[in-house]
This record gives sequence, C-alpha cells and structure tokens, in this order.
Amino acid sequence: MKTVFLTDIDGTLVRRDVPLPDTVVAAAHEYTARGGLLAVCTGRSVAAAREIARRLGVNLPCILYGGASLYDFQAERHVYLHPFRWDVLDGVARVLERHPQISMQVFTAENIYVLRRNARLDARGVKEENTGALRHLSEIRGDVIKLVMCCDDPQELSDCRAYFPPKYCDFVFASRNFADVVAAGSSKVDAMRALSAAIGIPLERFCAAGDALSDLQMLRLAGTSFAPENAVEEVRSAVRYIVPDVSCGGMAEAFAVAADKI
Repeated sequence: MKTVFLTDIDGTLVRRDVPLPDTVVAAAHEYTARGGLLAVCTGRSVAAAREIARRLGVNLPCILYGGASLYDFQAERHVYLHPFRWDVLDGVARVLERHPQISMQVFTAENIYVLRRNARLDARGVKEENTGALRHLSEIRGDVIKLVMCCDDPQELSDCRAYFPPKYCDFVFASRNFADVVAAGSSKVDAMRALSAAIGIPLERFCAAGDALSDLQMLRLAGTSFAPENAVEEVRSAVRYIVPDVSCGGMAEAFAVAADKI
C-alpha cells in the first residue's frame, strides 16, 4: 500500500533565514520516485506555499490555511474549502478596536487582506503574506477562510479567543506570539482525515512532520511522525523520530526513513 507524507513548512522545512535546502529537495524527490505520495500541510496560503510545493514535487492535494483548504497545485484549484460563517468579521472588528498592538491578516480563497501590521509581523511573519498597502475591513470580499494575529504579549492574543466562539472557530497558537483562527471542523487533522478518505489510504500509512503546537494533533494521528530538533518540547516528546535542526536540512533524513517504508 502507498505511503503518504505530510510536512509542515515553517520551522520544519524552512525558516525565515533558512531557505529550502537542495538536500531536502533531493530526498523528497527520491521518496516520490519510489512511489511515495507527498503533500505539504501548512498554515500558509496558496501564494506562500506554491514555490516550496513545486520544488518538493508534491503529488497530492496539499493542506493549506491550517486545514481550511485542500489545494491541487497541478490543477490550480481548491479541491475542498471550509470557510467561516459570515459573522466572523465581527470578531475581527473587536480585535481591531480593542487591541491596537495586535496585527491582523484576513485570508479569503483569492486574497490576503492585511488590516494591521506590527513589528513582530514584519520581522517574523510569512513574507509572501505581508505585502501591499493596508486594507480596511470594509474592503474584504469573498468567504473568509483564515485569520492570523500576532503581538508581543501571548496573553493579549489569548484574550482574543472570546471573540471567536469555539462552536464556530478553532483558535490555535502557531507559536508563542502567533495565533491562527479557522472555522471549526477545518483543522489540519480534519483535512488530514478528509484526504485519507479521498485517496483511500488509512492514517496508519501516513507520515507527518512538524515543529509547532499547531502540528501536534496531526503528528499524533499519523502512523509515523517526525520533528526537527528545533521543535518545541511538547512536539519533540510526541513524535517517533527526531531529525536534525531545520538549519541543517534535517528533513532529508525524514524523507529517507519514509522512502524505506515503501
């Protein structure tokens, strides 16, 4: 039976100061050449994930926007999309009004609206998702599928949970200072299960790699799991294999282990 490999991007394959190493690309291509199936599983948007997906040679629909989309890069279309209810923008308005230190990015299937920037977003955010002039809440068009907020104070971010009811929203810390919000039922794990059902491969045949708390459920659900040495302790303690730091191209080892399972 085929093996599926799902890999996170930021902190696992790359860092802001560490581009995707050629050794990792070569190992990914060797894995797929042996018959392995590969997709990225990330909070990134289509625009921010496209080049890495292309270089890796993904051959499955990829889990994007933290699980709100399954996107086929070969066909350039969303296979699956799970947007918020329309009133999620009420919560966005409350963050903008009551928390001036928090940045706000609103993602739709077609666009990224940067409503507020701060120094942390400029220094640590995904560059491809933080471009152009600031937009106004009233300019947003289309179904909203993801929100990203960041600030220096994690408690202030946590306080914003109150604006996004858990009945309708999944609020997850991607790192200490970044929070992602997607519609309830559209997490990485939900998309992982949907992908498993669509391709007919059980989750025990899935390999998964990640470094952050937002990857934890995905890693626990996969039959085989990997984390780089730079991952947070809770993630490192939850996986089967620890590979070298992202700056050392450790994911090459993960792809080699997965290739041997085929």
